[in-house]
Amino acid sequence: MKHNLNATRWCPNKSAGYLNACVGVFFAFCVRLGLQPHIEEALPLFFFQINTIVIAFFFGAGPAFLTVALSIPLISYFFMAPFGEFTVLDARDISTLFVYGTYTLLVSFLVEWLRREQYNAKMAILVSETRFKLMVEGDAKIRELIKSTPPQI
Repeated sequence: MKHNLNATRWCPNKSAGYLNACVGVFFAFCVRLGLQPHIEEALPLFFFQINTIVIAFFFGAGPAFLTVALSIPLISYFFMAPFGEFTVLDARDISTLFVYGTYTLLVSFLVEWLRREQYNAKMAILVSETRFKLMVEGDAKIRELIKSTPPQI
């Protein structure tokens, strides 16, 4: 089937996605901050990754990129030792942030691609149903014409 140029329209309200991305980052931050005394430096990215994947699924790659952009400074300031200050990042911190960024961006791209293909499939179904209805209506009209015309000798 020919590629649907409207596949980017699979999310009807992308602008709300940016607001939800900010709210999601805030929620992930609050959950992670609440668990900070118990888990300390372990799993600094976990809740932010879940948020990014959920935002990508419901609103697309753009809002998901926003979650990554907002999350990286929060993670490096609040959840990576030394806590509560920006210091020179060592190789471990850089690799952690790099893995977070690439992993979540890759997942965001894949989710966006899958949602577009899902939208294309829905549009293909609607088009085929419409064509079938038109074909049935046309067939009924042809049968009526055949019945109404007198036989020629």
